[in-house]
Formats: sequence, C-alpha cells, structure tokens
Amino acid sequence: MSWELAKKRLSWSPAFQGLELALDEVHLWLACPGRIAEPRSGYPACAWSGGRERPRVSGLSDRRQQEPNLEARVALKILIGFYTGQRLQFSYSMSSGYLLYAFSRNRELGVDIEIHPRDVHVQRLRKRILSKQEREYFDRLPGPQQHSGMLDWWTRKEAYGKLLGVGIRYNMNKTTLVQDPDSFCWKSPVSGLFENSLGRVGFDHVYGTQIELPTDGSAALMYNSPNPDRSHPNIKAFNFAGSISAATGPESKSRVRTRCQIPLRY
Repeated sequence: MSWELAKKRLSWSPAFQGLELALDEVHLWLACPGRIAEPRSGYPACAWSGGRERPRVSGLSDRRQQEPNLEARVALKILIGFYTGQRLQFSYSMSSGYLLYAFSRNRELGVDIEIHPRDVHVQRLRKRILSKQEREYFDRLPGPQQHSGMLDWWTRKEAYGKLLGVGIRYNMNKTTLVQDPDSFCWKSPVSGLFENSLGRVGFDHVYGTQIELPTDGSAALMYNSPNPDRSHPNIKAFNFAGSISAATGPESKSRVRTRCQIPLRY
C-alpha cells in the first residue's frame, strides 16, 4: 500500500464555447496566471474592466488581493455564460494566481487548490487539521513528501468546509476524510461541525475526489450525492485559455448557487 494520497488524473482540454453540463457531471476549469486579464476576441472589453465587480472587491483590507479577486469574479461571470439556461451550483478557489472552478447541476460543491511550493508549518498543521486516523496515514509518508502531502490534506479539509458552507470554521481534527489512501475518491460522514452550523447541512455524508493538476499543486473536490445509486460524478476538466467564442455573451440566464469562499489562513 502507498501512503501518499492517490489523485484522479484528468485530461485538461482548452475550451471556449457553449457547453452542455450533463445532470450528473462536474466540470472543473483551471485558469492560469496572465490568461484572465488578456483581451479576448468576441467578448466586450467592459467585461474585462470589472464593471459591477470592481466595487465588490474594493473593500478588501488587503489591497494586494483586490485585483486577483476581481479577476476571479470576472472569469466566473464568463464561465457561467458558457452554461446559459442551465441551473448551476458552483465553488471556486485561488492560489498563487491560479483559479480553479467547479460547476454542477445537481450537487452541492466545494473545491480547493494550493499551488506548490507553499510555505507551511507541517507539524503544526498535522496536529490542527488531521484526525487520529489521518495522522496514522500521514506519518507513513517519507519526510521529503510530507510538505506536499500536507497541502493535499489541506485541500480536502478546506473543500469540505466550503461544501458545508462553514469555511474553515469547524473542528478539522474531528473530521476524517479518507477511506483508503490508494483510492482518489472517498465517502465520509458529516462531522466536526459546531452546534450553530449543524442545521445548515441537509445531508449526512459527503464525497470527494483528490485531483491531479496539470501544474505542480494540490486540489480536492467535495460534493454531496443526490442520487443514492451514483455517489461520485463524472468529472470533466478544461483549461481557461484561448479565444472566447463570439456566440458567448457577457450576460447569463443561468441560475446559480455558491458555497462560501474562505481565504487560507495558517
């Protein structure tokens, strides 16, 4: 048995066109640094200027985060436009200029990305976020792998919190998000919540997949299962790159619902 968390390998294809999101699919979109702010043919320049989104990020206390958050919102608006007329649920995350989005029609979602290298205090996080069972798996990792391994675990923990709508405000070390480290997907009971957040959750189990990125980093996707006969969705992955189709407009008629986005804090 390997004690490094297994990851689902996906084919990340570039796409800028109207997309059909099947009922039990999840679409992942990865946006790379420098790609979002580029002018794109067939898309109004006002969309990239921020428009209504700029005032929403101007209140961030850390000015360095204003432009990255503006890019994230603009890209989200454009991606939603790809699914015109479809009811969507989504989650997104950012790290070191990279953005990862997840879309579904029938599942609650939580997604997290951490680009390597990332300066973390491995032993402090080991105690803070890993359950007893998870520490047993983690401690079997060779020393050089523990840094990247901890970032894998962190993405599971934060994606879980986003799925449940509590961010990182739960007892992380009371929640076990692993069944078999050799499997990239898992099922876990909902646990670790504080009393004031228990009523927010409408399901008693969560499911997840550890994602292999096309760049050096960690990513995890969490979701519920509205269909008892199909726990895990079909996942398709796309790169946010290339030219936008002229047929895609800035306004979408899609109805959307999102889980909260909480910045990573150590």
